[in-house]
Amino acid sequence: MNLQAKIQELVESPERFLDPAHNEYLLANKSSPEIAEYLKKDQRVILPLGSTEQHGPDGILGIDHITATGIAYAVAQLTGVLCAPPLNYGMAMHHLGFPGTMALRPTTYINLICDLIHSLKRHGFKKVIVINGHGGNKGPFMNALAEREDEFAEMDFSFVNWWVMPGLQKNIIDKYFAEKEGYHATPTEISVTMALVPEAMTMPDSYTCPQAQVDNDNCAWVMPGKFREYYPDGVMRADYSGSTQQIGKETLAYALTEICELI
Repeated sequence: MNLQAKIQELVESPERFLDPAHNEYLLANKSSPEIAEYLKKDQRVILPLGSTEQHGPDGILGIDHITATGIAYAVAQLTGVLCAPPLNYGMAMHHLGFPGTMALRPTTYINLICDLIHSLKRHGFKKVIVINGHGGNKGPFMNALAEREDEFAEMDFSFVNWWVMPGLQKNIIDKYFAEKEGYHATPTEISVTMALVPEAMTMPDSYTCPQAQVDNDNCAWVMPGKFREYYPDGVMRADYSGSTQQIGKETLAYALTEICELI
């Protein structure tokens, strides 16, 4: 079976890779001796990074870690590269004005990443493939690598923000959403979540983002405490009412194809 056939099979049955009981390529499902044997032939590991944060009035809080974990688990099955347990909390201080958000301070996040990578390096992993589901994670992750530049110098890293891959922009975002995509609680990420967890959300027939006028696009990121003032319901310039499970399946297929080709 070729790669595309395998991807389509997984996209139609996400439980085949989401359920740890059915996924043999998860580090958590291996014993220590099994990891030692794996490292004799392959020193790569996939690391999913997500977040637990608000996604507007209709989106669930787990979108960022559900998408990152789902994609990472599927890539593991498709490539045979082991996938480490996901980090379900991220640098999301700017979302703390909304109930349910659980955030890590940048310094906490940096230290956590340093410790995790140190652990992987110590045992012989040499290549870390990060599949990220939350934009706020990239800065502190790169800062963690800078903090330990000498220690991690011989390791290799790929950092993939799954939602900004070229094929997705052309074949999904431009086709279905265009300017409705926005920046947070986007129809693309919500659609992928609907494909992975079909009963998780019901989308409204229409939606208008109640965003305040922002003179400088960066100002809301400078002061996290002002985020809700600029984005009253948590959505950033997006219209997610067009999100569907079917678009999510298409999006998932493109993401898996691009990441597998990268690996």
